[in-house]
Amino acid sequence: MTKSYTILLFLFSVFLTAQDGTRVYEFVNITTSPRQAALGGNAQSAWDADPNMSYWNPALMNEQSHGQMAINYVNYLADVNFGTASFVYQYDDDEFFSIHGQYVDYGDFRGYDENDNATGDFSAKDAAIVVGYARNLSDFFTVGVNAKYINSRIESYSSHAIAADLGLVFHDVDYETNVALSVRNIGTQLQTYAGTKEKMPLQVNLGISHRLEYVPLELSLTLHDLQKFDISMPYNENGQEVGFGRKVIDHISIGGELFPGRGFNIRLGYNFKRGNELALEDKRTFAGLTYGFGIRVHAFRFEFAHANYYKGSNSNHFGMIINLDRLIQGSNYWRSNPYY
Repeated sequence: MTKSYTILLFLFSVFLTAQDGTRVYEFVNITTSPRQAALGGNAQSAWDADPNMSYWNPALMNEQSHGQMAINYVNYLADVNFGTASFVYQYDDDEFFSIHGQYVDYGDFRGYDENDNATGDFSAKDAAIVVGYARNLSDFFTVGVNAKYINSRIESYSSHAIAADLGLVFHDVDYETNVALSVRNIGTQLQTYAGTKEKMPLQVNLGISHRLEYVPLELSLTLHDLQKFDISMPYNENGQEVGFGRKVIDHISIGGELFPGRGFNIRLGYNFKRGNELALEDKRTFAGLTYGFGIRVHAFRFEFAHANYYKGSNSNHFGMIINLDRLIQGSNYWRSNPYY
């Protein structure tokens, strides 16, 4: 579908997070899976069978995620579409490998010069491929690294880069608590768009999750974009300058998952930055609120999430996780792994 250049500019202002106008390839920081979207948009501390989590922190690979393949699709504002795929493989007792792919299609646009003369239609696309490695250091600590190749094309301009993610996870199985720290997108451009080298979308995140003992509920708290303190817009919906407290809370997203790891679960979350920046004065928009569910049928888990931005413009996330081991082994796998 053909869209105007004005929509492209609007889209980048709303769609990309942690954007300060000086960085490139922000698409690698976009929410990738329905589960993450439903838990506030930044959740990345789940130590379980979800292979999507290792895209955000390679140290989250574990024996439960072995043989799991995930495919996700999202339709965003202005017909922007993107998809991701993830797979985790356990090499031995302590070593894991993963591979991820990400693709964003912004659609087709009409081009004009400074005199408003048509220059023809053009497209914009981004893609990344990621290979990960993780190793258990002990019963409580796992480290990991992702290596990624990033490619971007806008009209006749193209750019590509290499980057790495570093991850460290503390996982206490007895207390059902995980603490995950990641430093993402450390790298450099190999080719610039027009001869000027730009900053990589560095991101530092800290995620904490805890599964309650007597209630089938897992709570998550994520502190995202810690590489920069002030990631807020300068003014709020009332036109007042944003204060210290707002700048702190804009780093936080929260979520809760009922019946985690079971055949059916319900998820609810809230993204404070999105809720604050897309709020309207004297109007309730539910911006920042996220929710979704997952349901498992045999070796397949189907997932859905809905994220509120503002009235009339929201996003739906669709995903499927395929347990390849269970698909191949059938009932033999179920007997030894009843919940996965």
